[in-house]
Amino acid sequence: MEQKTALYIKKKFREYYIKHNISAPPEIYHREFGIGNIEKKIAFRHKSFKSENDLNHYLKFDAPFYISYSAAYYEFPENEISRKNWLGADLLFDFDAEMEFIEPKKIEIIWDEILKLLDFLKGDFGFSAKDIKVNFSGSKGFHVKVFDERIRKLGKEERREILDYVTANKLLSDIKKSVFFEVKEIGSGVEIMDRKRKGTETKTEILIGPKPDDVGWGKRIAEAAIEILNEDETNKRLGEERRRKIKEIREDIEKGNYDKFRGYLKDKRMKEKIKKYAVNLTADTDRQVTQDISRLIRLENTLHGGTGLRAKKIDNAENFTVEENFKDFVAFNETDVEISLNDDLKFWLLNDFELKKGINKIPEYVAVYLMLKGKAEILKF
Repeated sequence: MEQKTALYIKKKFREYYIKHNISAPPEIYHREFGIGNIEKKIAFRHKSFKSENDLNHYLKFDAPFYISYSAAYYEFPENEISRKNWLGADLLFDFDAEMEFIEPKKIEIIWDEILKLLDFLKGDFGFSAKDIKVNFSGSKGFHVKVFDERIRKLGKEERREILDYVTANKLLSDIKKSVFFEVKEIGSGVEIMDRKRKGTETKTEILIGPKPDDVGWGKRIAEAAIEILNEDETNKRLGEERRRKIKEIREDIEKGNYDKFRGYLKDKRMKEKIKKYAVNLTADTDRQVTQDISRLIRLENTLHGGTGLRAKKIDNAENFTVEENFKDFVAFNETDVEISLNDDLKFWLLNDFELKKGINKIPEYVAVYLMLKGKAEILKF
C-alpha cells in the first residue's frame, strides 16, 4: 500500500471515530484490548481502558485499523498473561466463510447457522436475549457473544461440551447409544424375573426414547424420526399393510416407544436430519474460539482494517437479511473518489461492480474496501 493511500484511509478511520461513540463491553476495566495496524490484526496487546470515555478518547486520537477485546475478565488486564489473574470469560462463537470478496449467498448460509445457535442458546440453555450479542465481524462472518454470570467460570472442557451439544458432535456418532435412549424391561419385576428363570425367549425389553413434546434435542430427534416416517408413507409403491405399520411406528414414537424404529436409527437419513438441526461449525479455527478462555474478539461497531466495514451489532437477529441489512455495515459514503485499480475486478458490495484495471471513479465505501484489500491506490484527496 502506498503511503498516500495509507494516510487517506487513516484520515477516513479517524473521521468515523470522531463521529461515532463506541459502546464499551461490560466491565471494560477488567478487559484486555489488542490493537492492530495495517500489517497485523493484533500488533500489540495487554492494553486496558478504565471507562467508555477513556476508550473513545483513544479511538478518536489513534484511529486504529483494528481493535479487539478479551472475552476474559482479568484483575490486572494490562499485565502479561501469567500475571493477569483470570476472573472468568464470556462465551463466544465465531462464524466465517471462505471468500475473497463478500458473497451474499455465503453470508445467508452463515446466518441460517446463527439462527439455529440462537435457538439453542435461548431455548435449550435458557440464556436471555438481552445477554446475547450478535455482530458482523467486519469481514467474512459474524460473532455471537453470551454475557451471563453462569458461564463466566466455565473452563475449556465445559465450553467444548457446549460446542459438542449445539453441533451434535457426539450424538451423530451413535444416536441409539446417546443419553436420549434407554432399554426398558417390560412388565412387573415378578414377571421379568419369572421369564428369565424359565429361560423363555419372550421379548422382555423395548427401546424408550424422546417424544415430540419434549424439549431440546429430545424434541428434535422425535421430529426427525416422524419426518422420516412421513417421507416413507408418501411412497406410492407401498402397500396398505406397510402403511399401517408406519402409522403404528409413528404412534409409538409419540408415546416414546422406539422399539420398531431401531433400524431407522442407523439409517443415514436419520443422521442427515440431525445435522439439519445442528449448528454447522466445522472449521477448527471457529471451534477454537469457543473453547479459548482468553480470546480477543472484534469490538462491536468498530472498523475492520481489512475491509473498512464496521463490526455492527445486530439488534433484531430474527429479521436480518443480507439484502435489507448489509448496508448497515457500510461505514463510508457514496461520494465518488478516484482510484487506480491494479487488475480487472468483478464483485458485490451493496451493488454489483465490474471494474477495469486503471483509473476508476467509485463510491468512497467501495474505494476504501478495495484499497484495504490491496486492490487499489488512491489518486488524490
